[in-house]
Amino acid sequence: MDELTLEVFISGPLLNNCYLVFDPGSKAGCLIDSPWDHQEVTAFLKKKNIEIVFLLLTHGHFDHIQSLDYFNCPFYIHRQDSRLIEDSRLNGSSFFDQPMSSSKKANFYSERPLSFGGQAIEVIHTPGHTPGSVSLKINKWLFSGDTLFFDSVGRTDVPLASQEQLMNSIGKKLLTLPEETLVYPGHGQKTTIGREKKYNPFLLDTRY
Repeated sequence: MDELTLEVFISGPLLNNCYLVFDPGSKAGCLIDSPWDHQEVTAFLKKKNIEIVFLLLTHGHFDHIQSLDYFNCPFYIHRQDSRLIEDSRLNGSSFFDQPMSSSKKANFYSERPLSFGGQAIEVIHTPGHTPGSVSLKINKWLFSGDTLFFDSVGRTDVPLASQEQLMNSIGKKLLTLPEETLVYPGHGQKTTIGREKKYNPFLLDTRY
């Protein structure tokens, strides 16, 4: 087994990060959050001859599910966010005057353990930004979706969000991870757990 490789694709008006984790040897890949524009991702997959095994969603907001129906592979989401995919108001797209939804059959993280490229995928339920937000940990990489960012945290002024849940998720489930853990958020630059514990202005609280 080759060491897993990570690529990031940034697209859309909200500058969404879509992550591709793949095994250069087997040419198997998984996508973390669906890209706003699939064309760059598709071109890369074709060039490298990579086959997507599954697509993993950190949550169900519209900017993370734009190309969901394009990819012919299973996708996973937390059960509590499955209704967001089907509801343009809950997924936020109707507020941008571009209502969208998907009826694609969902698989739920709780149904069976996941692994990829010989590495376990740890699914950490981190509610707050949405009820079913998750952070996905693969080895030293943490894909935090819209829960934790460089110098910021997820919004809670959206339907079904909870500030209390968000801060509990971050403080009790993410900031307890090793400080060297690399954090790859849904928007913006990568960071580390240690860096956010020390400098994130939203987390300067002695409880953490």
